[in-house]
Amino acid sequence: MATDLDLSFRIGDVTFRHPFLVGSGPTVTTVDQIRRAEDAGWAGASIKLAIEPFPYLNFPPRYRWLKKPRYHIFTAERRLTAEEALKLTEEACRKTSPNFVVIPTMTYDGEDLEGWGRLARRFVDAGARIVELNLCCPNMSFNLSSTGASTTKHTGASLGNDMEEMPKVVRTVSEAAGVPVIAKFSADGNLAPLAGRTAVRAGAAAIGHNGNLLGIPDIDIRDPMKSIYRLQDQITLGCMSGPAIRPLALRTTYQMRQAAGPEAVLISSGGATDLASSVEHLLVGADAVWICTETMLRGFDWLPKMLDEFTAYMRDMGFSRLADLRGLLSKNIAAASELTVHAGRAVLDEGKCSACGACWNIGHCCAISHPEGRTVYDPELCRACSTCVDLCPTGAFRMERSG
Repeated sequence: MATDLDLSFRIGDVTFRHPFLVGSGPTVTTVDQIRRAEDAGWAGASIKLAIEPFPYLNFPPRYRWLKKPRYHIFTAERRLTAEEALKLTEEACRKTSPNFVVIPTMTYDGEDLEGWGRLARRFVDAGARIVELNLCCPNMSFNLSSTGASTTKHTGASLGNDMEEMPKVVRTVSEAAGVPVIAKFSADGNLAPLAGRTAVRAGAAAIGHNGNLLGIPDIDIRDPMKSIYRLQDQITLGCMSGPAIRPLALRTTYQMRQAAGPEAVLISSGGATDLASSVEHLLVGADAVWICTETMLRGFDWLPKMLDEFTAYMRDMGFSRLADLRGLLSKNIAAASELTVHAGRAVLDEGKCSACGACWNIGHCCAISHPEGRTVYDPELCRACSTCVDLCPTGAFRMERSG
């Protein structure tokens, strides 16, 4: 890594050498996985969610990666027991270097508030320098309530959306643990900005979101009762991640930054797969990015190439430290009432037009017609929407400002 660039960020007294972390999930359930992540150059990893007492929703994993729409969705997943996670934390902290940050991820499902603090303290005693609170998982009570099922439990995303109980949990854990606490929220429901600000005020050293959204997967309309999940009979709301949800994840990151203010440490997630998509999270306000789905599909070893690309990008842009780009795009995100919209129209280069027909049937466009199989364009009827530019495979259309 280039020595003239400062890619580090801090959460309390814990320093991360760059902003790319393995997000809590199936690729961080064993010491071998964690060591492979360290060997590949990741700055740290949030280990698989641990729940105490033993979780009431705990099935073998059922995943689907849908290539065409580019999203991953799962319904069932196994979590770790507290004892499994504590053993994993202790061994991982012992077998990794101080430059790699092991982050236990926990939630407490008991009735007493103090249980949160006791569990967090056990992770600290096992060697953790930082603790992550799962206030985000949708496949717990949030899933049950979203499908109309009755539940008295408030866990995962349901607890994260509870602005009365959630700050009590954050405050209790922060006081008991004695190490920085990350409060991680759900991107579903649009409450993450308020939740993040509330958690910071309650003592969280950092906040973040998982980017995930509950959704119903693509349906086989010829066999609509059939589940798309292999070895699972029913369809239920699934947890969606991957590139398809990135625009909404970026919105959550931006809104959390605006709500929490410039001083808060913010980790985002959702659809980061390469340099561009990872940097997008930083540009809208994140200090770091959790990456989970892409490690499920490609493992860990693609990170070194992206780190090289990231350092080259930093130099090319004239950035010397992470703070130079963090939130930079926020300065150009305006309210709809503040938009500057320029007059103009499309311009057609007939020499590039192949008359392929891609632009002939744009439903809202009156400027393009196709008599006798030719593309005919009337600029006087152009509304300057630019759809023709997006559809044209030969680049025959471009937009031009007028006036």
